[in-house]
Amino acid sequence: MAARSVNRRDLLTLALAGVGVMWFVATNKKPSVHYTVPEVDLASAKALIDAGAKVIDVRTEKQFKARHLPNAALISLEVLRVGIPASLLAAKESRIVVYCGDGTSTGPEATHILVQAGFTNVANMKSGIEGWSSAGLPTVQG
Repeated sequence: MAARSVNRRDLLTLALAGVGVMWFVATNKKPSVHYTVPEVDLASAKALIDAGAKVIDVRTEKQFKARHLPNAALISLEVLRVGIPASLLAAKESRIVVYCGDGTSTGPEATHILVQAGFTNVANMKSGIEGWSSAGLPTVQG
């Protein structure tokens, strides 16, 4: 009988510890960072792109292959976090539109990185590719 109550006590202790760990993880998530960066709405982004602005997709390669804006260059956020590629540094004075999926996830951080690197003509597209696509604007695959 004593062995059985010890096992129940151990199980209860283990269960309570598990609940405690789950609570700790749920309440101690890394806070999201909000970047205040230049942004453009969908109409302005389209006008800039139509006028020749460079377009940078900062999503993953898998997302890019599934769908992206015409003539967009894939330079993921992970790449930008490591350093600005030489091909992009050469376009430092060019007008650049950055986009991510929804305009709020990776686009603002990528834009912030570029602004910190001295890019003065860069803006995040607030609607991301989701807004672009929802507006019926063209996307390409591959």
